[in-house]
Amino acid sequence: MVITAEADVLRDEGEAYAAKLRAADVPVTQVRYAAITHDFVMLNTLHDTNAAKSAVAQAITTLTQALH
Repeated sequence: MVITAEADVLRDEGEAYAAKLRAADVPVTQVRYAAITHDFVMLNTLHDTNAAKSAVAQAITTLTQALH
């Protein structure tokens, strides 16, 4: 799973990484969250935003499916 943020300076690199994984036939889920910055899940001021909650929920779902 590759999660990127629209206002992240590393967004393009993250999305390119996901594309390379796909090209190598590696299953990958890639999501870009709009109007949010790098590390939005970890920043105390942003951890209660819909984007952060959604990203955490999606990561949990993806990991649960991958590990079961």
